[in-house]
Amino acid sequence: MFKEDKMIEAIRWILNLYEPSDYDAFDEKELGSDYGLCMSEVVMALRNKAQTVYQYRIDSNYEKGLSYRGAELFNQRAILIHLENESVTFTNETTTRYNTELWLLENMSFAIVHFVNMLHNDGIAYETEYRALVKRLENRDDLFFPPEDLIEELEEACIPIWESEAIIYEL
Repeated sequence: MFKEDKMIEAIRWILNLYEPSDYDAFDEKELGSDYGLCMSEVVMALRNKAQTVYQYRIDSNYEKGLSYRGAELFNQRAILIHLENESVTFTNETTTRYNTELWLLENMSFAIVHFVNMLHNDGIAYETEYRALVKRLENRDDLFFPPEDLIEELEEACIPIWESEAIIYEL
């Protein structure tokens, strides 16, 4: 289960893996202890994005088209935190993508995943996705993106809350 205090602890852990020299313009006074992020809003925005991640998925918008899910990749729900686009190929009707992704798992660990996606749309859309677990994020050497990208991604997740577009549940 994605609990607020555990999620905040996990996000702070990954942000603290970076050294001040990793930032283009590091100013500790400007960034503060949470790197300028309102952690409760970040958690609220991310928690809504939890999903079951499959190793293989096929979908179609055709009424008789194939819709298939392979085995679960993590055997727990996860939240996509960041993706780094490695390669994209476009043709007239087909788009192929290869990304490296960072997922926050329900047990509050992070996983690095390679993702291949092919979308074909000639009036009828067919989409195929394949994901493979590369490794669990353990230390600074496993990071594959600059800290500014992660902070920006976390801030962008909060935009629906700031713009009053998100559904907010209160108990």
